[in-house]
Amino acid sequence: MSEQDYLQRIIPTPATPRAPLAPGLWPGATASSAKEVARLLRENHVKFHCFFNDEGFHNHLAHHLLAAYALGCSESLLKPAYDLHAEYQRPKKESSELITDQNWTKYLGRHGYYPGYLEFFESQILQNGMADCLEKYVFSTEANQPGVEMFGRFFSGLVHPMIHFGHGAEFELPGLAAEGLAMTALTKNMCGGLFKPSFFTQETPADPQLHALSVAARILKDPELGYGKGADPNSNARFQDAIKRSGERLSTYFRQWSPEGSFEAKHEELVWLVSALYGFSGWRKDEEFKANFFTLHLVTSSLFISSIHTLLPPKSQALLLRGFLATALTYWVGHGRRDFTIQDFFAEDVHALVTPPHTDPKPAEDALDATHLHQNPWFAILQSALNHPDEHLLKIQRSFAHYAALYGTKEKGCLAQTELLEAADIDGTLFLRLASLTGKAKAWVREGEPSHDAQWNRRY
Repeated sequence: MSEQDYLQRIIPTPATPRAPLAPGLWPGATASSAKEVARLLRENHVKFHCFFNDEGFHNHLAHHLLAAYALGCSESLLKPAYDLHAEYQRPKKESSELITDQNWTKYLGRHGYYPGYLEFFESQILQNGMADCLEKYVFSTEANQPGVEMFGRFFSGLVHPMIHFGHGAEFELPGLAAEGLAMTALTKNMCGGLFKPSFFTQETPADPQLHALSVAARILKDPELGYGKGADPNSNARFQDAIKRSGERLSTYFRQWSPEGSFEAKHEELVWLVSALYGFSGWRKDEEFKANFFTLHLVTSSLFISSIHTLLPPKSQALLLRGFLATALTYWVGHGRRDFTIQDFFAEDVHALVTPPHTDPKPAEDALDATHLHQNPWFAILQSALNHPDEHLLKIQRSFAHYAALYGTKEKGCLAQTELLEAADIDGTLFLRLASLTGKAKAWVREGEPSHDAQWNRRY
């Protein structure tokens, strides 16, 4: 098989996402844009490392390309997006050691072995399939022996290994799934105190009726997990500090939540949870919205839960959901466990939300609703995000758009049964509200606002 044929096998044109709750393709994707995105993904696969520096900052090139493609961007946008990231990537050099099934645990966390791990996981996926490899190398007992701990690595690095593998699962791209597993192997396990051996054999009976937002409500009421107590607010590793200081205490809350029951219901719980952690933590009445860089990754990673969940057997499906909940709530506590002011948040007029600046056309006399010429605010929000140079904005807006499609018709009171104070005020406009606030915080670049001063919040 030629190198070109091999690359086309491991990175074909992206498939339409098929997992039950995964986002579909927006109108705009074409055969030519599908071929172009595949070509650029192959180039990234061959040329670049999964980290662009020694600190382990992640190569987001594939994420940007696939989010833009999935939202129906023009073919002409893809190469500029690629070039934006390619200029600062590290080259993928040859590995000094062949990685095999006998030695794959020997070089974990060592960045120089990325090519070897990538080649190994590619061969395993081609031989055994994406699902079997995910189970064997991330969720199995063997993959979580002391010092191996692949499950913890999967949720570490600001959830990037999960995000990267999730792109491979969502778009059925074996090469990206292999990149994600290689990234997992090279990521330091930051979750050790969360995912101890007892996590995998949980015996404490969980409450199947307890909503994920109720777990957050109980954590909110715990004075030992508040600002300055749950984690050191001055730490540069607040997630790890929260585990070190409060891991045992947090685990008592996590064990109360059950992943059993309808996946659709549990997925919805987690969507509301991460949207609340990101949105309500960043919002205060009459203040600028704090679009937080760390909690935004909880939203963007949640988009891949369904695509990953579909690949797993039931026991590992439960581990995925429990691991995600624990990771999300620990990040929240690590970053100050900000209180929520939900009633005030929803008191703002949803019809007065900020959308990108625009000039209204002059409607014809028979236009149906000449007073509201921009009927769907999502079109303007996503059109603006597609042209923004920060791929994180595009990814979170894609997530909120999808969640608005799933849950946007939910009425006030839909979460009244939870223990979260003022939850009865939450409705399906949450996702549009957060997309509007986030777009404003990051600047409407397509419409002429410069982005250089519109940075993500990194400390509340």
